[in-house]
Amino acid sequence: MNNRFQISDDIASANTLSSEFYTDENIFESSKETIFAQSWQLITDTKNLLKNNQYPFTFLDGFMNEPLVLTKKNGKISCFSNVCTHRAHIVCLENSDSSVLRCRYHGRTFELDGKMKAMPGFDTVKNFPSETDDLPSIYSMIWKNFIFVSLNNKIDISSVFTDMEYRLQGYKFEKLVLDKNQSRSYIIDSHWALYCENYLEEFHIPFVHKGLSQDINLDNYETILLENAVLQTATCSNQKDAIQLDLNAPDSNKNMYAYYYWLFPNLMLNFYAWGISVNIIEPLTVNKTRIKYLTFTFPHINVPTTDGADVRTIELEDQEVVQSVHQGINSRYYKSGRYSARLETGVHHFHQLITKYL
Repeated sequence: MNNRFQISDDIASANTLSSEFYTDENIFESSKETIFAQSWQLITDTKNLLKNNQYPFTFLDGFMNEPLVLTKKNGKISCFSNVCTHRAHIVCLENSDSSVLRCRYHGRTFELDGKMKAMPGFDTVKNFPSETDDLPSIYSMIWKNFIFVSLNNKIDISSVFTDMEYRLQGYKFEKLVLDKNQSRSYIIDSHWALYCENYLEEFHIPFVHKGLSQDINLDNYETILLENAVLQTATCSNQKDAIQLDLNAPDSNKNMYAYYYWLFPNLMLNFYAWGISVNIIEPLTVNKTRIKYLTFTFPHINVPTTDGADVRTIELEDQEVVQSVHQGINSRYYKSGRYSARLETGVHHFHQLITKYL
């Protein structure tokens, strides 16, 4: 790898990533296979397959553009390529409760386990069918009703879920419901990694998020480096804002305001007393990024919306500074910077992961 993308293990002497990482089209394109094809992406939750046996989607739409389909057979959820093995027509075009996958181009049908079932007009074809006529299977896993999919399964995030279950003992995951009114998507003029970097450090909070600074105890803010992930924790003085945890949870004696989990490369799971906010950071071009913002709430608990520390206000404040950084990163006068050894350990960890996979 080119030396300009090496990050020193010693944060106190390290330089940040070269600006070329954010501006070079070839590097951006190469990250599709080196980073994102290896990653796990959050697709949907199992409730979307309660009434459907087929759930088509595009893996990183606008970037990877891989057509895939989730299927449910005998209660088991699996993922397959959504491209017909005959002439490459898309097989499943919409959610369906059908017991078979049927390509409308030439009528080839597949079982919900991906096996080819029937094909008109192939009665005289030799050595048919074979395994290559089945739909390729795609890696998938389910955690707390969230369905994740990976094309190559090279980035291990299993230990992050173990950490979540340990710290969030008593959290009522099973009661969470998607709040469509609070969920939305944004398109911002920025490289995807700049959004992640902003998320991964507490340094900017007192300067950018005045409302949040009043709600949390910055002196107790903590950043914890995990395998292929970063956890940031915040406490609060107001008991009503604290997450309810079991007594055997490690932080049960603290007023935990939030657990902010980032999973490499582009997923944030944020746990609050009222529920979970999810940020999925999807690259579109080297200069544009889509932020999928999903809100899962507990019944009869309202998401705070008016105190300046609400998640929508914080989101818009973050987007403003990220877009400003993207403008600056393209300057001929900026090549790289330095890290705060105390406040930017999460960014340093992120950059090291990028260089590892890039």
